[in-house]
Amino acid sequence: MRSTTIAKSAMQRVKSMMQKSLRSVPASPRRKSLIPSVGRSLVKWGSLLALPLIFSALPSWALTLVARPDLRTLKRAEVIRVVNYNTLLVQIEGDLTLRLVQLIGIDPLPDQINPNWTELREETPLAVYNAGQYLQTSLLGREVFLELDPALAPAPTLPAYVWQANTLINQEMLFLGHGRLSPQTDGLKYGTILSEAASAGERQGRGYWTTYGPR
Repeated sequence: MRSTTIAKSAMQRVKSMMQKSLRSVPASPRRKSLIPSVGRSLVKWGSLLALPLIFSALPSWALTLVARPDLRTLKRAEVIRVVNYNTLLVQIEGDLTLRLVQLIGIDPLPDQINPNWTELREETPLAVYNAGQYLQTSLLGREVFLELDPALAPAPTLPAYVWQANTLINQEMLFLGHGRLSPQTDGLKYGTILSEAASAGERQGRGYWTTYGPR
């Protein structure tokens, strides 16, 4: 009986020691899947590579954003006719007569005809034609807001910045190559903004500045 009790006690001690030793052995680390980390890397690099494509697809992001002034300081008007690529005929709210408005900072495009830039029906240089079409599509029959520049004296043809919603049309026209920068922009409220837009349009070869433009 005694030998049996001793054997059982020994067996229990051995069992207890084995359990302790097993608990002390560090568990083997679980091998992490490489797929999530590889996926994150691909997403990261894909995002970086996609940035140039996004910016080229949305070129207006290259422009300095201009905050439109309070509407109470602007003249509300409706565009009755697009005279040419930098002049509009408008009906100003509260004014019984129609007024000609010239977009500040946009110089007329040259009149010479280049065969590569001819709209066949009217023999209009394509750069000029596209500029007029842009204004027709964007502004004709629509509401705009006119902002005057205190540095410019009133004239029969009213010089103005033309806002449509939050877009400064003068800036947009120059950026798209639908006009050339007027040399008389120094000291104007948006002179630097317009100069930047014109430089970007020329640098990126839009409208008048394309390879076959009428220059």
